[in-house]
Amino acid sequence: MDTESHIRATRDAIAKRAQNVLQYEWAPYLEAKPPHDDHDWEYLDRGQPWGRIKPNAWTSGETVGFDLHFEHFPTARALQRGQLRFELHLEDGVSGDADFSAATPYAKLREQLLARFKRLQQCDEELTHEMSEIGKGRILWQVTYPFTAGDPIAYYEALRTALTEHSEYVTPGATALTSVDR
Repeated sequence: MDTESHIRATRDAIAKRAQNVLQYEWAPYLEAKPPHDDHDWEYLDRGQPWGRIKPNAWTSGETVGFDLHFEHFPTARALQRGQLRFELHLEDGVSGDADFSAATPYAKLREQLLARFKRLQQCDEELTHEMSEIGKGRILWQVTYPFTAGDPIAYYEALRTALTEHSEYVTPGATALTSVDR
């Protein structure tokens, strides 16, 4: 094996190890150091290239087929770039796919959620993140949080910050989930 191949193989092994650490350790980190809010959180899909997080207040939507949750993507690329991608998703609670066309329950709920959340954003003078991609299909919005590249603890802290900053959306989300007509 030549030197360049050896270096590439070493980098790949380090990236794979870092990704495994991120994918398995983000949830225990948040369990030990939860977001600064009054909500109980569920940490789902550990060990995957994505992680789902939802406040317990949103589990009421599951009984009527709605899955409202946050997602993040603990990958080697995110760690190398120092960018946490944080998204709010609305999905079908059974299949994951949802029909957002016209007057479906998913489209109605998405519009209710977006209206409630936009009002919160307009009132929030200390908003430290900027929303992008608002209202596109199952992704209600996407936010990017910078952190120190290569530092898994910085990734976990950025994720904790994201949850803390988005905790004000929990109650309006829960209200919308219980008020939409199925």
